[in-house]
Amino acid sequence: MALEMKGECALPVSRSELWRLLNDPDVLEKIIPGCNSVRLVGVDHYEMGLKLQVGSVSGEYMGSVEILDKQEPLHYLLMIEGQGSIGFMKGSAAFDLEQQGEGASLLRYAGSAEVGGVVAGVGQRVLSGVAKFLAGRFLKALEKHIDESEKEARNPTVA
Repeated sequence: MALEMKGECALPVSRSELWRLLNDPDVLEKIIPGCNSVRLVGVDHYEMGLKLQVGSVSGEYMGSVEILDKQEPLHYLLMIEGQGSIGFMKGSAAFDLEQQGEGASLLRYAGSAEVGGVVAGVGQRVLSGVAKFLAGRFLKALEKHIDESEKEARNPTVA
């Protein structure tokens, strides 16, 4: 079953800082919904563990993420593959970063995924809703990380 998704989000951070955040495995582990591990296995190639619930079906995935077509700080393509107890998924997502004045940027994304197994049995409508929900959670977590980083930079704790 195929899924398509696209959207955009304005963020209160420069394009170069957004690029840095989207290429930092520690940040990605914090902001990817359901992610419980990210491990570098090669140049721009990561292994990732996810725990997801799709409708009434839940399970864990192990997979890989590879960054391709890297054009710093403008664009990159993620290739994602995973298998788990509830099925498989394979997909890609293109990210484009645009400067929007000083200290602000726009993140555009477009992706597609193929899913199969038990998870595909929940239906296209449910999967499309879950994909939009997960994209929304990713963007909210990214915004929260940016906000918390800015607060920490303004008010550093003294050890």
